[in-house]
Amino acid sequence: MTAGFGMMLGLIVYIFGAQKYLGDIGKQAIHKQNIQNKVVKVPLTKVEKQRIGVIMIVICFVTFFWMGFEQAGGTFNLYAKNFIDRHIFGWEVPTEWFQSINPLLILILGFPVSGLWIYLAKRNKNPSIPVKMGLGMIVLAIGFIFMICAVMQRGGENPDTTVKASLIFLVMTYVFHTFGELCVSPIGLSMVSKLAPPRMATLFMGTWFFSIFLANFLAGFMVQFIEAFGSMTIFVTIATFVAVLGVIILFLSKRLMKMMHGIS
Repeated sequence: MTAGFGMMLGLIVYIFGAQKYLGDIGKQAIHKQNIQNKVVKVPLTKVEKQRIGVIMIVICFVTFFWMGFEQAGGTFNLYAKNFIDRHIFGWEVPTEWFQSINPLLILILGFPVSGLWIYLAKRNKNPSIPVKMGLGMIVLAIGFIFMICAVMQRGGENPDTTVKASLIFLVMTYVFHTFGELCVSPIGLSMVSKLAPPRMATLFMGTWFFSIFLANFLAGFMVQFIEAFGSMTIFVTIATFVAVLGVIILFLSKRLMKMMHGIS
C-alpha cells in the first residue's frame, strides 16, 4: 500500500512537473549521431566503460545489502511472531504492522539525512558514493546485532514461545536498517543516473532493480534455513558477511573513484 501510494505520488509529480524541471530531456534519442546523412552508433569510450564497471561492481555488493534488508518480511517477521513481546500497554501489536516501521522512518529521517549530505558537501566533506555504500552495508550489519541481542536475551535458541525478547531490539533493528537504506538506495539510483552513458541509462537502472529482485529471492530462500540452523546462526552469518563486504567497498573506494572520473 505504501509503495503504491509512493508510485502514484511520483506519477503526479512527473505529470505536472516534467516539462518545468526536465524540459526536452528524453524526447530525442542521443545514442546515435547523423554523420553525412548516415546514422551510426556511437561506441563506448574508455571512460564510459570504466564507469559502467563501477556500476556493476557496486551492484554485485549491494545485492547482498538488499538480501539482508529484506529479512524484514521473512526471518524478522517469523521471529517477531513467535519470540518478541509485542504487547504495548496491554495491546498486542499485529506482526504485519512492523512492516510499516521502515516507511514511517523513511518519511521521518529522509530529509535530515539528505540535509546532512548537503551540509557536508558545502564543506567539501561529503563522502563519495562508494564510501556511502560501504557505510550503508556496515550500518545494516549493526542493525542485525540488535536481533542477535534479542536471541541472547531469550537464552539462545529457546523453543519456548512463552519466553519473549524485548520489542526494543526489533525496533532498533529497523532504525539502523533504515539508516543503511538511506545510504544505499537513493545514492545508488543517483549513481546509476550519473555514471551510465545516457543512451544506456534505462538498461542499467533496470539492472539495479534486477539486483533488488535477486536479493528478495535470496532473502526468501534463506527463510527455510531458520529451523535447520537457528535464528542466531542466520543473523550472525548475514551480519558478518554484509559487514565484510562493506569494509571491502571502503577499501576499494579510492580505486572506484578513479574509475568514476570526477563523478562523486
